[in-house]
Amino acid sequence: MPTTRRTTPPALRVLNWGLGQDSTTIALLAEHGEIAPFDAIIWADTQQEPAEVYATMEWAMPLLTPPVYRVTAGDIGASVLEASRRTGTRWAEGQPPFWVRNSPNDAYATMDRGAPLSRNCTRGFKTIPIRRKLRELLGYPLPARLPKGVWVEQAIGFPLDELGRTFCSPVKWLVNTFPLIEKRMRKYDCARWLTAHGYPIPPKSSCRFCPYHSNAYWRRMRDTQPEEWQQTVNFEAQLHQGKLPGVRGIPYVHKSMVPLAMAPIDEPETGQEELFCFACNT
Repeated sequence: MPTTRRTTPPALRVLNWGLGQDSTTIALLAEHGEIAPFDAIIWADTQQEPAEVYATMEWAMPLLTPPVYRVTAGDIGASVLEASRRTGTRWAEGQPPFWVRNSPNDAYATMDRGAPLSRNCTRGFKTIPIRRKLRELLGYPLPARLPKGVWVEQAIGFPLDELGRTFCSPVKWLVNTFPLIEKRMRKYDCARWLTAHGYPIPPKSSCRFCPYHSNAYWRRMRDTQPEEWQQTVNFEAQLHQGKLPGVRGIPYVHKSMVPLAMAPIDEPETGQEELFCFACNT
């Protein structure tokens, strides 16, 4: 795992808390003294997480010693729909990776099925708001320049199973660390640790309409969260009434590229269970 050499200690040690199982395990490991404590915990709220994800925040926050900061760039769902209703404008930061058929988008990778759009939602609704808050906590909000030697250590919740997903921060003053990998903890280790200490296991954190969801995820939403299922079906229907800037085809939330209500979500998966999003699946 690449590391950056520093001659000074970090000005802040923070946890990027996604409200999912892995990053919640890191937060609680620190509370139990099994890893070094954090100065702050930052949660980027897209305002489109399922209710069960927000429920994790309700039970976990009272257990956390560091201050927890909620940052948001607004409601990503409302932002997408607003963009689809505008004409003659470029897409702002935050495009989700909706599935679009090749024809007439011939530039996409596969000839028969189509492909997802580029993913800008994590950057616009998580990465940028978090970095903005970190600069505020350091006392150097934009456009101020950070003094040389001032940097932040940011913990991210990738377990050992996801070693290949680790990445270095492109920002010089921000260094990513991966406590679960350093402790050689896999996903099942996190679940086992949480259970052994009497904590519930948080569900996967992601937006309701995320196009990376597996059929199993969609089925569970349909069968156990009918209100959120209907909200997602309605969201896609509203999306189809407009036109996303720069997208010639019709965007869909399911990889079959038919409306979610008609999508073959009862079919078994033919590939990986869930497509990974670097910052959401934590």
